[in-house]
Amino acid sequence: MNSKIKQVYIMAVAMVLAITVVGILAPPSESGPLSESARALVGHWRTTTIVFESPEDEHLVLNPDGTWEDWVVTASHSSATTTGTWRVEGKALIMQADGNGQKLSRPFTIYEGQLVFPNIENKRLFWERIER
Repeated sequence: MNSKIKQVYIMAVAMVLAITVVGILAPPSESGPLSESARALVGHWRTTTIVFESPEDEHLVLNPDGTWEDWVVTASHSSATTTGTWRVEGKALIMQADGNGQKLSRPFTIYEGQLVFPNIENKRLFWERIER
């Protein structure tokens, strides 16, 4: 696979992953304090997948003010950062992207200190917390 097609594929994967994490929300400062389940999600998370035999790290930062950032890093490339807002409803992480307004709601859980997101059979990704 040539590098141009690979770059387009990586960007497409990053966009799909970003879209899979989206919803409409007001920042916690407007909607009140963070719930216990939302507080557990605040931080910098990373998941690694293998794409065309190469590791790909996706980073997701969930800020306490209700904003998020997401980007993908490979050995040769770093994607643009996608941003938006987030909130938790029950066991669902709901995210909405800035600009295009695309939104998504997916179940999550915390298992042995890792974020399992989405927590859907055969689609689970395990995210490790990155200390800042």
